[in-house]
Amino acid sequence: MTIRAVLGMLGADTHNKGLRTFARRLRDRGAEVIYIGDHNTPAQLAAAAVAEDADVVGVSFGMASYLAHCRNLVVALAEVGGEDIPVMVGGLVHREDVAALNAVGVAGVFVPGHTLDEVVEWLEKTTGKPLNPA
Repeated sequence: MTIRAVLGMLGADTHNKGLRTFARRLRDRGAEVIYIGDHNTPAQLAAAAVAEDADVVGVSFGMASYLAHCRNLVVALAEVGGEDIPVMVGGLVHREDVAALNAVGVAGVFVPGHTLDEVVEWLEKTTGKPLNPA
């Protein structure tokens, strides 16, 4: 059994090239990736994560609205029974905001400079499932 990741963009942020590239690279590493696209609300992303039986939900940001969106996503997950699904965040996240993101319930924060190998290592450790390339 491999890692199932639901990925999507929240709010008006449309800097999605990084997340789409990450989705392809993660799939190449053996993950099942469900990419739900742009302009989602936290409630929509949370519902998709629960409906897809996700092991992890991931979002990426190119704008500084990530703290509020992530807080709302963690709350939305809890409201639909997905409080056990870890949230990972990447993109243009400022290093000085990592602690604040962790404090609102984000399990993994990946700032510029993190490698795919580091994300994969975190995913395997967090979910307890290995990724095997197809």
